[in-house]
Amino acid sequence: MASDVSSITQDFVIISVVAKPGQPFASYDLLQAISATGMQFGAMNIFHYYCPSSMEKKPLFSLASATEPGEFDLNQMGNFSCNGLTLFMDVRQVSDKRKAFTLMVEAAEQLAEDLHGELRAGTRNPWNDQVKQQYLEKMV
Repeated sequence: MASDVSSITQDFVIISVVAKPGQPFASYDLLQAISATGMQFGAMNIFHYYCPSSMEKKPLFSLASATEPGEFDLNQMGNFSCNGLTLFMDVRQVSDKRKAFTLMVEAAEQLAEDLHGELRAGTRNPWNDQVKQQYLEKMV
């Protein structure tokens, strides 16, 4: 079986949480699920995860809406919905890639569970243990 790590580039790792057909992620339930991961709203009107034990102010990974333009308007969250979320990490910006990746996977899994969504490698490929292992092997 050919390895598919198309959602891992030299510099970025991408994991998506996709809504089931006809069940978009919406409103304050979405905001509550994102907040429960420990992510904070910030630059570019998206959410970021910072290492709690670090003094660095660079995010380990970030989250955007999969709906263009990808940003969130907190003043309009009551009217907001999207068909997916995209978590991404710039591996050039993190010192401990494996730890950051593990935290990113945990956040993605928590979002999928809380929102009743499905995980994807990148935007399309199904997420499974083999894909997770392929990602981990790239975290050197």
